[in-house]
Amino acid sequence: MKYQNFFIPKKIIGEIISHALNNDPNESCGILQGKGNTTTRFHSLRNIHEAPQNRYTIDPVELMNTEKICDEDGEAIIGIMHSHTHTQAYPSETDVKNALTSGYIDQKYIIVSLVEKTRPIVKAFEINNHGEISEIFIDFDGPKYISR
Repeated sequence: MKYQNFFIPKKIIGEIISHALNNDPNESCGILQGKGNTTTRFHSLRNIHEAPQNRYTIDPVELMNTEKICDEDGEAIIGIMHSHTHTQAYPSETDVKNALTSGYIDQKYIIVSLVEKTRPIVKAFEINNHGEISEIFIDFDGPKYISR
């Protein structure tokens, strides 16, 4: 089932950005846990890729443990997060290829761009089984800000 928006509480958005900044200049990765389109928890995981400055591979043992926690909580992995340390928050060809080969097609892909370290950008995407990318709106709790 597809949703038009994806809810991530501000506290969790803060955890995601902190994780990305703490691992810079390496890419960071993590899992968003929840139900439907609502995130309830963020799991910061280890990037074990041999070239972590521009690629990520989630530690498979940590991923298995996270899947177990989600099952025990009656929830699921609803999002996969990683950072781009030198590029915009948009899935690369490698990101799309990895999504297709991983089997995580129903999950959202959250990308944090650290091009401007003092102003990280967080965006969410769906990648379908044809490799087509759609940006989705991230909703959050609290007041919304509109810039003019």
